Amino acid sequence: MISSMELKKKMKKTKNYMFLYIVYTYGLFALLLIVLGGIGTILFNGTPLVMKWVVSITAWTPTYVFLLMFKKLYPDSTLKEFYKNAFSKKINIRLLATTTLIQTIIFLLSVYMISVQNGVSVFSLLNFSNEVIIPTLFIILIQGPTGEETGWRGYLQPAIEEKFGVVKGSLIVGLIWAFWHAPIWFLGTGYYGTELLKYIIVFFISIASLGFIIGLCYHYCKNLFIPIWMHFVLNFLSQTCTGSQLDMVRWYAVFYLITAIGFALYHKLRLRKG
Repeated sequence: MISSMELKKKMKKTKNYMFLYIVYTYGLFALLLIVLGGIGTILFNGTPLVMKWVVSITAWTPTYVFLLMFKKLYPDSTLKEFYKNAFSKKINIRLLATTTLIQTIIFLLSVYMISVQNGVSVFSLLNFSNEVIIPTLFIILIQGPTGEETGWRGYLQPAIEEKFGVVKGSLIVGLIWAFWHAPIWFLGTGYYGTELLKYIIVFFISIASLGFIIGLCYHYCKNLFIPIWMHFVLNFLSQTCTGSQLDMVRWYAVFYLITAIGFALYHKLRLRKG
């Protein structure tokens, strides 16, 4: 039987490892992005293809750190057991279909608002040609959705949720996830001054809101495929819009924030009903 003193020590150690995981993930991501981005720019003139590979490699930082720290984070488990548990629960098809529909509606509403702003047709802002779809599918599959979610939702979400509960935990992880993208704001957007500030604000709101939604969905369906899929849908649909990135993210911020509030109210209602 574990004494109260041993339990406190174990909880403190877990908290310390969780904090270190966040710090190391932030630090390694910034370091890799600067180093690999610099190499790509100097040696390969920073071509779009090269920079996409830089992003693909750095996007796996949450998983790199997770693998390096695995024995500290899960001393009584194996990596095989972790991934088996992460994907063992039955996928909630209704939840999967609902979130996909909601994200698609948010995307289309955002494109529509951009078309109204610029006085152009919705179809002129969309590109679903094979030249876009095929490489986009490949790149996204090896970037954020598969590279990040082991760390953010597979490990960090349950760890923080255990301490703060599902609502606060989802919000905290969403904020951590959003701010983790900070180096990209300054190195990969092409925005400066006021435009950059606007982009940072709306990007932060949109990603934190989506992170909150993903956290709640993962709570109800403990299968890591759900976060991976939701992350994939966001990235894939975004790449098919030819409009301004700032405009797109601005409307994402509005609609994803509204949706996040709706999910929070739904969760609260479910708790009341028991």
